[in-house]
Amino acid sequence: MSHPHYQERAAVLSNHARPVIINVDDLGLSTAVNDAVIHLAELGRIGASSYMVGGTITDSEINRLNQLNVDIGLHLDLTGIFPSALRGSLKSIIIASYLRRFNPMQVTDIIKQQLDGFEERFNRAPVFIDGHQHIHQFPVIRQCLINELTNRYRSEISKGTLSARVTTPLINDVKSWIIYILGGYAWRESCQHHQILTNDKFGGVYGFDADRQQLAMLWEKWLQGAPCHTANVSPTLIMCHPAVPDNASHSWQDDIKAAREIEYEWLISDAFKNLLHKHNVRLMRWSDMTSAS
Repeated sequence: MSHPHYQERAAVLSNHARPVIINVDDLGLSTAVNDAVIHLAELGRIGASSYMVGGTITDSEINRLNQLNVDIGLHLDLTGIFPSALRGSLKSIIIASYLRRFNPMQVTDIIKQQLDGFEERFNRAPVFIDGHQHIHQFPVIRQCLINELTNRYRSEISKGTLSARVTTPLINDVKSWIIYILGGYAWRESCQHHQILTNDKFGGVYGFDADRQQLAMLWEKWLQGAPCHTANVSPTLIMCHPAVPDNASHSWQDDIKAAREIEYEWLISDAFKNLLHKHNVRLMRWSDMTSAS
C-alpha cells in the first residue's frame, strides 16, 4: 500500500521541485527512535531509515515500516552498539583507518556479520548503505565494504536496487567539509566506478546543540540549498536523528538524547510541513532512484 505523500512524489518532477530523501539514522537504537521513524513515516515526513544491526526492532515494527514503504538500509557501525573486536571511539577508528592498522580480513568479517544480521532480520538485502559517524567512507573500511557489496549484491547493483550514501556537502559549513574530507571523495568515486547509485548532495550536519528555533533555521538552509530537479541530478539526502520524548531509563548510552527529542518535535510540526511546501520539496525514497535511473 502506497502512502498518499508518495503518490504525489511519483508524478513527474517539475523543474522547480527539489527532490529530497529525508533519512532517519540509528533505527534499532531504542524504542524511542523506532517510534519516531514510524510516526514520521505515517505523517509522510520521511521515506528512509538506516538500521543498526546491534540494535533491536520488533516484527510488528518491521511490518509497519513495510506497510508505510519506508526504505531500510544498513547503518554500518564500528563506533556504536555493534559488539566487535574493532569497536572504538570515532577518533580511534579514524586513526586506525588512516594509518592502515586495520586487518582487511577482520574488517570484512565485521561487514559480513552486519549484512548477514540485516538480511536475517529483514529477510532481504538493504536498500542502501551508510555508516554510523560516516565510518563507511574511511580508508580500508570503504575498500572492504565496496568489495563485499559488489560480491554479495551484484544483481541488486545491476538492477539499481542497492544505493549508498555519499557526503558531498550541501552547504558550506566546516563540519560538513570535515566529514567529506575524511574519505568522502574516494567513496563517491568508488561507488560511481562500481555503478552503485548514490544521493547527490548531503545535508543534516550540525553539532546537536541547536534549540528548536536554530534547528528550524538549519532546515531552512538545507532545503533552500537542495538543487531543483534536472535529468542528471539524484536526490539530495538530509539525515536526521529523531526520537520520541522518553523519560524511561535506558540500558543504552545516548549522548544526543535531548537533540533527538528536539528534532522529533520539529519534524512533526506544522512549521516543518509548511517549510517543505515553501521550498517545493518532493519527498523521495532511495528506491525511487531505480525507476529514474
